[in-house]
Formats: sequence, C-alpha cells, structure tokens
Amino acid sequence: MSHKPFPICKAIYFLFFILQFSIFNLQFPISASARTPRLVVGIVVDQLRSDYVEKFSYLYGEDGLKRLWSEGTVYVNGGYDFISPDRSSATASVYAGTEPCYHGIIGNRYLERKTLKVKACTDDAAFRGIHTAESTSPSGILVTTLADELKIATGGRATILSIAPERDMAVLAGGHAADAALWLDDAEAMWASSTFYDGVPSWVNLYNRRSNSPYDFKSLKWTPYYPQSSYRDLPEESAKDFCHTFTTKSVSRYKTSAIVNDEVTQLAKTCVISSPLGRDDRPDLLCVGYYAGVYDHQAEAYAPLELRDIYCRLDRNIADLIQTVEQHVGLENVLFFITSTGYNDVHQPAVGAYNLPTGEVRMERCTALLNLYLGAIYGSGNWVEASYRNQIYLNHALVESLQLKLRDVQERCSEFLGQMSGVTRVYTSTELMEGDSSPAVRGAFHQGRSGDILLEIAPGWSLVDERWGETVWSSRALVPVPVVFFGSDVAAMKTSDPVSVNAIAPTVASLLKMGIPNACSAKPLF
Repeated sequence: MSHKPFPICKAIYFLFFILQFSIFNLQFPISASARTPRLVVGIVVDQLRSDYVEKFSYLYGEDGLKRLWSEGTVYVNGGYDFISPDRSSATASVYAGTEPCYHGIIGNRYLERKTLKVKACTDDAAFRGIHTAESTSPSGILVTTLADELKIATGGRATILSIAPERDMAVLAGGHAADAALWLDDAEAMWASSTFYDGVPSWVNLYNRRSNSPYDFKSLKWTPYYPQSSYRDLPEESAKDFCHTFTTKSVSRYKTSAIVNDEVTQLAKTCVISSPLGRDDRPDLLCVGYYAGVYDHQAEAYAPLELRDIYCRLDRNIADLIQTVEQHVGLENVLFFITSTGYNDVHQPAVGAYNLPTGEVRMERCTALLNLYLGAIYGSGNWVEASYRNQIYLNHALVESLQLKLRDVQERCSEFLGQMSGVTRVYTSTELMEGDSSPAVRGAFHQGRSGDILLEIAPGWSLVDERWGETVWSSRALVPVPVVFFGSDVAAMKTSDPVSVNAIAPTVASLLKMGIPNACSAKPLF
C-alpha cells in the first residue's frame, strides 16, 4: 500500500481532533538516526497471563516466547491502574497510556445516556462498513494515542496499520490516524474495515478471496499441535484429543480458538511483505491483536487441553511474525512490545461440590426497589432511567425539576443499595468525581459515560442484567500481565517489579523521540 494523503473528510476530522486535544502538547519532528526504530510492532494478546506463559513454556520453541523472555526487557508483574479492565478498555489504555477516566473507553459496550441504549464502544453511524454491516470509527476514544502522535510527529507520513480478530482491538489500537484497521467480521467471515479509513489495502481484498487456502472456512479444523501425551498436568478426565470445526456461521467461536491467531499472523505477515512498513527512515507502526483466553469463553476446567494448545500455537505465531519482520525490515530496525488485556473470563464456581459462597444480584429487582424507595421519599416518578451491568442512571431532569441536589439523592441510593446481599460497596458519581474513593475505582469511571451509581459485587457472586441478557461473575483475583520489549537497542533483562501498562506508550514514544499521548502522565520505563 503506497503512502497517500488523507481524504479531505478524514483530514478535517483529524485536524479538529488534534486542535481539540493536542493544542498544548508541543511535538518535535523525529530525527532519522540509527537508534530510532523504523518499525514498531505492538502486540496486545487478549487474556494472556505471565504465569501461564511460564507454566506452558515446555511447549515452546526457542524462537518465540522463550526468545522474548531471554533476549527482551521483561516485566512479569505488569498491571492496569483501574479496576475490571476488559478487552476494549485495556487496549485503549495500552495505546493511550492512561485510564478510562480520560480516554473514555469504559468497556466493550456501555449505555449511551442520550438514547438509553447499549452500544459498542466503536459504533459510529457516520461511517459505513467495508465487508461488514457494522458502522465503525475510533471517535469513542477521547484522547490521542501512540498511533496519533506518530502521525503528528512524522507530518502524516508514517504508515500505521492495525489487525486483530475483534473490531474494538483493531480500531482502538490504530487510533484516529491509522491508515487501516482490519478485523474479522462475524457475519461475513471476511477481514473488514470502515469508510473512516483510507480504503482497504489491495492485499486485504486478495486475502479475503482465500478459497481453498488453509484459511478457507469450508475446511477449517483445529486439532492439537502436538500428540496429546506432550501436554503435561492435564486432569485425567481431559486426557483426550479434540477436533473443532468451523463454518462461516461460527466465526465468533472461531475467534476464541488457537487457529484464529494463525490467520492473524498470516495477514500480519502479508502486511509486512506487501506494505511500505519499515522501508524508510520514518518510523511506522503495526498493531497486532491475538487471543489467549479459554476456547469458546468456557471455564478453564472444561477446555484445559485447548488452553495449552492456544499458548503453544501463540508461541509459533509470534516466532513466525518475528522471523518475517526480521527478514524484511531487520531486527536492528524494529521494536516489538507485547502485553495483555489484564483480565480472564470469570465463570460460576463449583458451588454444588464445595459449598462456596455465591449468589445473584439481579439488576431489574435492584432498580425497581430503588425506584420505589426514592418514590417513598421524594414522591412517585421514574427516578431510575436505566441500568446496564453494575451501573445505574438516575433521572436528572426529574431531580432538577424538584430542585433536589443530585448528591443528596445519590447518598440515599447508596444507603439503600448497600444493604442488599451481594453488594460489597456502592460508589456515586459525585464521590468519584471529587476523588473520595480509591484511584483504581476512579480510573475506571468516566463522567460522560458511566452511571450515577456503581455497584461493587462480592467476589463469587454474579450480576444478572435481565434487560440486556448478560450475566457477569465477580472476581478480584489478580491476573499477572506481561510487559515485554524486544528488538532495536533493547537490553536483556527480567524483573518482577510491578509496572503500569500506562508506561508502554511513553516508553515507545521516548525510543521514537516523539511526543507522548496527550493524557499520558506515566514515565518511560527506560
């Protein structure tokens, strides 16, 4: 794909964004030097765990994860500075170097206050989908990202491409300035994009015509990479091989398999070979998203062999991508960083077998009772406008019409909801805005998108959102996040010192000798 000027509509959009958010963030041009990487490859792996990387290392070759761990700068105890990260909020935080309270991506989906409807964080009706019915843009992220700052620093000449199985990962990693963001569409089973970007590269259209290739959905099959006996520490009841097949009607399940990472790698390699990435002295950026959670979002106990195979194949994928980049750009010219989204799918504990403490918090019941309670105090009315997951949205118009203080109404809500079984704590938007809570809770809250009331559910309990058909299991268990740098001028080092994922963006920006994202206050790690 050749370098092209922005289309006029995109140029106006991007100029407006920069004026709005970067007016005080002075940028300096990147100087061409031997120590400035020509290409940055950012890899975010959904649900990757540091402890599992090391636990399953007996399955790896010497040129993938083991190479990163031995030759790279490795922080095994990375983490997020806010509670309950998910795929979207974590990806945005990696590339923006800050928390949802600034970048605005509070989750994969959130309730839009204006419409009282739940929307995906990358939905945008102003743009049409390409090979998809989904209308998409990165307008939901409210600050600049690493990709945006690279475009600014190079005067728009850097090539920025983003590839991931899921739409949110691809779009949020690419930021507002990506040349293309590509994801695998559930309905069309094709690599898709949006008219927000400057078209779809020709090599993507060729790749989408992959009939009779190893990635043709008519013949896709996932079986263990090694003989079953090679996988250690398996429960006896799981000591059998598996064979999963996929069709164009099971793309969402396919995206939780090990072989989706094969396809992402194949497309990323095609991108490195067919695009101008790393071919001149101006730094470019390739963002890659992978998956390392349990197959089909099941509990780990139901798919232990599949999980080991996902890590095994992920190792091969990373080795394959490194080799291709090394061949076409040269490792001395490339900086890799690898990290995780910092969470795992949480499932119902085995309460029947072990008598574990558990229960349900049902949001329809909570909001109905809360509405009756507020009606008894202030008079009947529709006090609760809506709820989504653990967040409750009050009727501000009704509160104002009765000349009540929102703070007082929220305190009444907190007193009432705090008495419900399974509710550990209640937070109000007022106390969060004033900083009267832990920084991690405050970091996950965004004034324009979060609710007026946030419930903290007891670990082991489930929150059941009947209206939107979602059940979320609560856990506060630590998920260790790897933060790894590898490549150009990166020293071999491994440490267990805790670090924030927010530090990735300023570290990369420092190595590229450019400005950091405008909401990032973290210092470079080195």
